[in-house]
Amino acid sequence: MSIFGGNGFIGRNLVRELAKDGFRIKIGTRNPSTANHLYVSGVPGQIEVTKVNVKDEHSIKKFIQGSDYVINLIGILEERKKQKFEYIHSELPRIIAKISTEYGVLRLIHISSLGADIDSSSKYQRSKAMGELSIKSENKNYTIIRPSIVFGYDDNFFNQFARILSLVPIFPLIGNGDTKFQPVYVLDLVKLIILHLKDTNKKNVYEIGGREIYSLREVIELILTTIGKKRLLIPIPFSLSKIFITPMQVLPKRPITFDQLESLKTDNILFNSEDDEIGKLEDYNIEACSAKNIISEYLGRFSS
Repeated sequence: MSIFGGNGFIGRNLVRELAKDGFRIKIGTRNPSTANHLYVSGVPGQIEVTKVNVKDEHSIKKFIQGSDYVINLIGILEERKKQKFEYIHSELPRIIAKISTEYGVLRLIHISSLGADIDSSSKYQRSKAMGELSIKSENKNYTIIRPSIVFGYDDNFFNQFARILSLVPIFPLIGNGDTKFQPVYVLDLVKLIILHLKDTNKKNVYEIGGREIYSLREVIELILTTIGKKRLLIPIPFSLSKIFITPMQVLPKRPITFDQLESLKTDNILFNSEDDEIGKLEDYNIEACSAKNIISEYLGRFSS
């Protein structure tokens, strides 16, 4: 099995569980030394960490060759000089899908986004939708999973908000804090992937979310309750939000980008769909975990 992005948040959790199930795993990363800790997830010889240049098709071919399964977890939340949404989310999945077809890979699993939409005002969400189309055009044995916000011990969602809230006395609620999310536990996503690999009656697209739906305000209030803090929450409508976040764009690590602002204009939740072609967690009898029951296990370090 070849896993692109196996050293990321989802990847680390997935590798640990795949190793328990006896899979032989190749992890592709641009800097293998940062993934050495993953060797202890399995027995000697079970896990291989390989340097892969995702902009070099030959490097990608070498990594995929010999694998029955390929999983693509690579994604970026904001663009940098050398990392653009169009390539990472659209062109790279096309290349991976094409090579997977060439080598007869049994199943290609690609992690997309619940908000993927070719007509979205967000470049991130448009590129995610383009990536899905790219995969469908190049590979027949694909599975696309569209999760809402994924959370867990080392996530970049609850942890990031908790870190900020532990430092500042006032917190702005972009879009008045009305945007809705349905955070899904990373191990529920991992269970879906592993059970899906063993399934002979697979669906090609899955949309998954957690047990509860929270507005942005409710997310912030939940975190504050968990870490035992009180903060002044100031609602800011979308009409003023761009002006408000403009000064933040010069920071080395921006709390929010203009493109993320566009994403916040659309709820990131599951809608009741009668489309039998779209799968869900319940297809594998996975009962979604509650965020409020899990985040208390790892956000405590932000309390006084």
